[in-house]
Amino acid sequence: MYKWGTVASVLKKKSAARRQRINFRASDSEERLIRLGAEKRGEKVTRFIVESACRAAEMALADQKHFELPAAQFARFTQALDRPAKAIPALQRLFSEKSILERRSHQAAPVSRRTAGV
Repeated sequence: MYKWGTVASVLKKKSAARRQRINFRASDSEERLIRLGAEKRGEKVTRFIVESACRAAEMALADQKHFELPAAQFARFTQALDRPAKAIPALQRLFSEKSILERRSHQAAPVSRRTAGV
C-alpha cells in the first residue's frame, strides 16, 4: 500500500535495501541534463533519478480524482473529514496579518505613460 509522503523518508533511510533494478533508455541530451541536475544537487545520478521519479509519482497519485477504499478505511476517512478543525495559534496569527501584497498596495504606485494607458 502506498502512503503519501513516505518516499522522502524511505529514500533518506540508509537501511532501506534497494533490491529492484529499473532499466531505461535516454537520449544523449536527456542523459546530459540528468547528470547536470544530479551534479547541481551534489547527488549521485541514481539517487537523483529515483527521487525525481518518486516525486513525479507522488504528484500523479495526488492528482487522482477517484479512489476506492474498503468500508473500514472509508469510515475512518469520513470521520477525519467530519472532525472539527483544530485551531493552531501560529496560523491564526499569520492569517490575521496583512499579506505583503496588501502592505504594498497602500503605497502609491508611480504613474508612467505605460501604466496610465497613454
